[in-house]
Amino acid sequence: MRGRTVSLIVVGLGAFALVAALCVRLILAPDLVKLPLDQKAEPEASASDLTMFDFSTMEQADGLDATVLQTVTGEPGADGAGADLAVWNFGSTIQTADGTLLDESSYRVCIDRRTAASDPDCSSSSVDGKADARIEGLTLTFPFHTEKRSYDLFNLTAAKSFPAKFAGVEKLDGLEVYKFEQDIPETVVEQKEVPGTMAGQPDDASVEGDFVYTNTRTLWVEPTSGVIVTAQEKPLIVIRGPEGNTGVTWLSATFKATDETLNEGLDRARDTSDKITMIERTVPLALAGLGVLLLIVGGLLLWRRGASADAPRHEDDDTERPLQDARTY
Repeated sequence: MRGRTVSLIVVGLGAFALVAALCVRLILAPDLVKLPLDQKAEPEASASDLTMFDFSTMEQADGLDATVLQTVTGEPGADGAGADLAVWNFGSTIQTADGTLLDESSYRVCIDRRTAASDPDCSSSSVDGKADARIEGLTLTFPFHTEKRSYDLFNLTAAKSFPAKFAGVEKLDGLEVYKFEQDIPETVVEQKEVPGTMAGQPDDASVEGDFVYTNTRTLWVEPTSGVIVTAQEKPLIVIRGPEGNTGVTWLSATFKATDETLNEGLDRARDTSDKITMIERTVPLALAGLGVLLLIVGGLLLWRRGASADAPRHEDDDTERPLQDARTY
């Protein structure tokens, strides 16, 4: 009786382990694998070939050194932040080596913690301090288990989303990443009165100039975590006059992430990917393997118990009596 009880306990533990494996994979994993509420990062990029229009000399300056400083901070207490949404703030400045500020911009976005897609209707969203901005597509990260396809990716300068197309698989320091390329077509990002010479109309004292922006963005994404490991941008802003003539180049550069930012991105991607793999695969597979093993062991114990119970027994009546036990009369 005791052996049968032990066998049933082993079988029960095996079944429990299998159920636990399913629970971890189907219930716990989706609840644990989510974007953090308190995200924090400070990526940097640099350029050594920047061209800009210098108002002090009214001429274009070429070959300048410049730095892009960015910050990403989560705001757990913001309206909308919680189990399903994270609210992240993004800020960016571009300045030359002598400290001249060329551009400053920011936005706040509500991100789905599972899909990484922005919630365009979230009241906490803003662009450059303007509340209730409509931000669509991906922003500061790609989704977990990024696929080899195009994703709509938000661009702050244009304040719109454009497709980022899958462009292949590469390796960075041994880490497999997906490469995405985003081409932003000519987009008027600002209109204001400028001297005619700046807008390709030298005969006019001043005209309403269009600041026309284009960009080619390249991003390298670790697919399991969705972390943007590193990125490169080639923005171009020119001023165009009402007659369609192109005037001066307002800004042109190629910005690349610094080595420190690249290394931090690699570390963050590896760490996040390892945690996701452990939650979604390693733990469930370990529990499933243990469950199957326990079921096999329990089944063998029950089988041996049954086989032992069915073995033939020798009855006393079938044996011969010794000769000395025979009675004589």
